[in-house]
Amino acid sequence: MSNYLRHILLPAFVGFIIFTVTCLISSSDVPDLPQIIAWDKIAHFGMFFVLSAVSLFDYYRLHDGKPKMNRWIFWGFVLPVIYGGAIELLQKYFFRSRSAEMADFIADVLGSLTALIIALFLYKRFQKQEKKLSL
Repeated sequence: MSNYLRHILLPAFVGFIIFTVTCLISSSDVPDLPQIIAWDKIAHFGMFFVLSAVSLFDYYRLHDGKPKMNRWIFWGFVLPVIYGGAIELLQKYFFRSRSAEMADFIADVLGSLTALIIALFLYKRFQKQEKKLSL
């Protein structure tokens, strides 16, 4: 059971940090950055990339490099996407100091999707290497 707890704590911590940044910190406390780049969307992309990457990696390690694909995708992609949508809804209806934007949710999805694509690419690559090494 402690092995499962270890693999839940890091993604939960990352999720808590994301929740704190996106819901509890007032938008007036966020420093102004040059408007040339959509920094807010880059931050959303980065936070959800990290959340999904950590979740995917921990799930992979928990199952000794042989994750069940549907569950792996659920825990590493679907759940973070649902979490991102829930945060946007919370911002719209409960945290009036923040605003909800569809573009933020899209950045969340793209960050999680990028982490998933990289994880699947690496998984397939490692599977091919293992097949070459086995006799």
